[in-house]
Amino acid sequence: MEYWIIYHVATGELLIRGSGERGSAAQQQLPDGTAIIAVPQKVVAQPEIDLAALRAACIYSVDVEAEAARGRFLTAGSGQAMTYTRKETEARAWTADNSIATPFLSAEANARGLTLADLIAEVIGQADAWVTIGAAIEARRMGAKAAIAAAATFGGIVAARNIDWSALDAAAGA
Repeated sequence: MEYWIIYHVATGELLIRGSGERGSAAQQQLPDGTAIIAVPQKVVAQPEIDLAALRAACIYSVDVEAEAARGRFLTAGSGQAMTYTRKETEARAWTADNSIATPFLSAEANARGLTLADLIAEVIGQADAWVTIGAAIEARRMGAKAAIAAAATFGGIVAARNIDWSALDAAAGA
């Protein structure tokens, strides 16, 4: 079962509460100027909308969307994140002192047929490029979460959770 609310986009006015089998929200015919948001049952289980439950659901969805946005630029997985961090650490340390051990980078350079110096330049370049994208994602994520927490109405909460993730492509130089 899924639950949803149809609302007026410009005013944030709640128009219709609904529920149905999974996927039924996507089948709703929306009047012009309206949108639909899927919500946990707790949000609509009583006569008044549970704004605290709505806030929690919207904050969770912002975190999920931010992770999906990161996935457009990075390989997913905590082990992969640790590998990226280790490779950047080795690369920056080797740049300062090229006598240090670089087990991750040496193995990769050998596997790819690159010189260690070429791979280090690539790794540092990718890490530096990620700073711009990662910072933009984090700014959007934390800004939306703060706006959701501060919003006093259904419309304000829903408006605050709507993030334009497509603008990240410009930040990435795509």
